[in-house]
Amino acid sequence: MAFGEFSRLAKLAYIEVIEKELMEATQKATTSQIAISSGLTRKDVSSLRKELIPEADKKKHVKQNRATRVISAWISDPEFCSSLGKANNLNIQGGNGTFEKLVAQYSGDMPYRAMLKELLRIGAIELNDDDKVSLVRAAYIPSDGENGMYELLGEDVSLLISTIKHNITNKGTNKNSKPWYQRKVSYNRIPAEYLDEFRELAETENQLLLVKLNNWLAQHDMNKNITISTKNPMKVGVGAYYFEVRSKNSNVTNDKN
Repeated sequence: MAFGEFSRLAKLAYIEVIEKELMEATQKATTSQIAISSGLTRKDVSSLRKELIPEADKKKHVKQNRATRVISAWISDPEFCSSLGKANNLNIQGGNGTFEKLVAQYSGDMPYRAMLKELLRIGAIELNDDDKVSLVRAAYIPSDGENGMYELLGEDVSLLISTIKHNITNKGTNKNSKPWYQRKVSYNRIPAEYLDEFRELAETENQLLLVKLNNWLAQHDMNKNITISTKNPMKVGVGAYYFEVRSKNSNVTNDKN
């Protein structure tokens, strides 16, 4: 065995054992913590940890990312939508403005039939009687049991907590310590009869906002724009969520007398 290969395997063994020990001690097995405990660099730990991810999980994430890009383009690229957020019904095959071209342009090398099958599986699209495909849900939401949903929701919770932590712990004056955007709007005494109307309004307006933000991010993403590069890529975005809870004084009505 060549020394380089032996060194790589030894590093993997260190990382795997230290990660297990940290988790058993109920500590966070972060890349930084593993690097400190093993003496390896953060760069080595980060790249080698990816090798420990099961191949099935790697394929799953790749498939999800590609499906998300296809759906985002479907509601933002003028070739595939009538207006921002309004997806066209697409012919499956053919020239411009077809599902086949959408997938070819935005999903890398994933065959359009495989993407069609995946989006049908999660209930994001429907096949019409006129042999066209319609987008019925402008988001990638797993439908393969609770595990997929927990994974998706778990990431959202983690990102929200990171924003809260930043806003609590960063008190400096430089641009990196300024509070990150974290806002909500709510009223305490909205009649339940109006909730359906507000849910629809919130979904429509939030979707339009997210599509606009998606377009900006897509233009500056290195996977899509090969003219830009950096040594410090960041995951960045904005999340939105709907909530409703029963008011404490829910039985009180307005007295008009």
